[in-house]
Amino acid sequence: MQQRVREFFDRYYPRLVELLERCGVPRSKPPLLVLGVLAATTSVVVASAIWVSHRTAGDSGPVAIEPAAAGRAGTEVVNAERAQVLSMTMVTRNRWAAGWSDCTTSPNCRYAAVLDRDGERATSPEWPVPYATLRTGDEAIAVAPPREGTLTGDTSMMFRMTYDGPVLTRLRYRLSTSTFAPGEILSDQIVPGRIVVVNPTESTVRMLDTRGTRSPVCDASGRCWALTGVGRTDMIWTDDGGKTWRSQALDSHNQLGQLAVSPDGKTLVTTSVVVGDSGQAVAKMRISTDRGVTWTDVQHPPQSLNTPPLAFDDGTALMLGGRMNDRPRLYRVRNGAADLDRGYPGDLADLSGDAHLMYGFEVPKRRTTEVVLSTDEGATWTKFAPR
Repeated sequence: MQQRVREFFDRYYPRLVELLERCGVPRSKPPLLVLGVLAATTSVVVASAIWVSHRTAGDSGPVAIEPAAAGRAGTEVVNAERAQVLSMTMVTRNRWAAGWSDCTTSPNCRYAAVLDRDGERATSPEWPVPYATLRTGDEAIAVAPPREGTLTGDTSMMFRMTYDGPVLTRLRYRLSTSTFAPGEILSDQIVPGRIVVVNPTESTVRMLDTRGTRSPVCDASGRCWALTGVGRTDMIWTDDGGKTWRSQALDSHNQLGQLAVSPDGKTLVTTSVVVGDSGQAVAKMRISTDRGVTWTDVQHPPQSLNTPPLAFDDGTALMLGGRMNDRPRLYRVRNGAADLDRGYPGDLADLSGDAHLMYGFEVPKRRTTEVVLSTDEGATWTKFAPR
């Protein structure tokens, strides 16, 4: 009988037996003793679960809140005379999220977000800190970060559009972890100086315990990248959801380096910068078309960059830059060199997207109120106000 019980444990609970051995209970001990340890452990776990459930009974699931009940409507912010677009995330031409600000009563600015889902638009409630706009699958969402800059001290909200209309949900805080799962969002726009994991399906948010602190991006292969470093810049990447990381030095002089990753993860563009009296200048730019195995120095890069380049699956890249203090222009990296690209939509101050949909802020009279987009790699552009 004891032999059969031992075989049962060895077959179905090898990790438990190994753990008990580490704790000083040898495999040769009678299985009933092992069963006793298991029963005692189970009792503790069950008691802890009951205690936690009583503590979090009011936080046991996603809480959907009517936008009107969460604060004043954000339409006044979006339509204010001095309103500006602060963030923009586009999935398609008709699926996007835009974060707005109104600093008429500066420094007490007000913030709101506008979402568009296939022509149906909705505006979020006001929030005292800027909304972060993110992509999850084939839709765009807006996240209202905690007002105190820490997940444990305040509430975070998620605003999204569904087939039934807009939904505002309180994000439940979870303990920080070092791993994440497919479908979860990595963002450095919610808590300053930290990467946060957002799970839109479960309506949860948590800190990511990793060396990475900024610019997280995941490609179609499942590899996720980030930048880190104090006084320098290293790029790190993981292929198993944060269980293991690899790293490579990007800039040994400061932590202002930039990284661009193509959707398929094969094209990488890294930029090292130097800080001078006139601002940040490009010190070195490199491109790789084999996931970082080999690198080529980019010849004649622009002196300065407004935003990180866009890397494409075909081994090229597009960037917004130019001479120091001049109006930025579009440059294309092809065959190891950067050259002025065709067309220019005007006072473009930002550039995001991919080869199928590129977009950026238009800044007429130095106030950001409109967005321009291109679906033909910059040959033609369309302008609209995301409100």
